[in-house]
Amino acid sequence: MLYLAPIMDEDKKKYAVEVSVVIPICNEEENLYELRDDLFPVLKGLGKSFEVIMIDDGSVDRTPDILREMHEKDPCIRVIRFARNFGQQMATTAGLRYVRGRSVIIMDADLQTPSKHIPDLLAKLEEGNHIVYGIRTHSSGPLYRRIGTIFANFLIRKITGFNSPDGASGFLALNEELVQRVNRYNEKSRYLSGLFAWLSYGSYDCVPVSRPDRKRGKSHYGPIQLTRLVLNFITSFSVRPLHLATAAGSIIGAMSILTAMLWIYLAITNGIATAQTTLLAAVILFMAAIQLVCIGILGEYVGRTYGEVRQRPHYIIDEILEQEIPESK
Repeated sequence: MLYLAPIMDEDKKKYAVEVSVVIPICNEEENLYELRDDLFPVLKGLGKSFEVIMIDDGSVDRTPDILREMHEKDPCIRVIRFARNFGQQMATTAGLRYVRGRSVIIMDADLQTPSKHIPDLLAKLEEGNHIVYGIRTHSSGPLYRRIGTIFANFLIRKITGFNSPDGASGFLALNEELVQRVNRYNEKSRYLSGLFAWLSYGSYDCVPVSRPDRKRGKSHYGPIQLTRLVLNFITSFSVRPLHLATAAGSIIGAMSILTAMLWIYLAITNGIATAQTTLLAAVILFMAAIQLVCIGILGEYVGRTYGEVRQRPHYIIDEILEQEIPESK
């Protein structure tokens, strides 16, 4: 049976556990057992009660069966299964809405965020920061991803006015106050890194973390997905692209006037007519390209508005597996 996921009542979840770990998962059957074996000793060593929320984002491999098996063996593991793939941003959103801990760790299931750094993140969080980023100690992965991350963080700084450090990975810790702020926002299109930076009001710290290469499986983020994320962020936090359309129109108008004056001058002085056709075609094509870009920018904002007006759910949950949380100290 399909049902929508409500935001959990704050009073019910506030003091259930001390640490919640949110892990969005999509087709990671090869990594799940090793992830559990790496994660649980670290959490038990904290001396705090904890839960692990694994969100299955429409996996089509053995991931759902493995998650069910892991949940049955350990009630500290809570499983949220989506009806289909809604993307990592929505999977993380669902996890944040269901957490019951004062402190929240977000990490990936690809084994590139070692669990051993969790105590360091929590220690910095307890110093009063809203968010603690895990900063990669060395660059890894394809060049386009490293460049894309730096560019995205640059945009976050320029558009939100708050810093998102370069080298920040998907491994981070949030305090309860920031999680509650994020859960109050209901935009259908989300870029959580930008939302975290915007809502943390600059109260953040960093912890260096090692980031080994992926052992098994493949990354779900290619150039197209990363480009969509950046565009999603820009249109979520700024209307400046709309200003670019006005600026481009003004520049094109000025260039058209200058071009007309140039050809009048050439016609009077040289009487050249053959080359005129070629340059005129180039100018027309250039103006057409600018118009199409502006229409695309407008279409992006209109599409986002349409998505919000329809009031469709962020995601649809097919199944939730959870039990009473035992003492994990």
